[in-house]
Amino acid sequence: MIASLLYTSTAAANIDSGDVFAIIEASARRNPSRGVTGFLIYDGREFLQYVEGPQDALDILLSQLAEDRRHGGVRILHRAESPTRLFPKWAMRRAGQGAEEELAVISRTALPSAMMAELERFGSRRKAA
Repeated sequence: MIASLLYTSTAAANIDSGDVFAIIEASARRNPSRGVTGFLIYDGREFLQYVEGPQDALDILLSQLAEDRRHGGVRILHRAESPTRLFPKWAMRRAGQGAEEELAVISRTALPSAMMAELERFGSRRKAA
């Protein structure tokens, strides 16, 4: 089984777009060896990330996130398990403004309904901001 989780966190006050791209690039480099795939959405204030892979790799990722000073207040919204990956080719993708193709792919996946509802809520907050 493939474990997955969806979480949010609050960006540090001094984070900029370069920091966000550095996060994505580092994740895309490290995740293949960990067996982790997923995407990251940043709305200028918060991150929303979906990751999937072996449970032990996700546990390690969560412990590393807790120590990352670029954000805080990590809150796990949902956990799930499935027999297959939803994003097998996405070592880590940025989704959000300027990433409409990725957002369209996400909207067509079979994410658990609770996770999809959180994504939609996050998207509506982003548009209202």
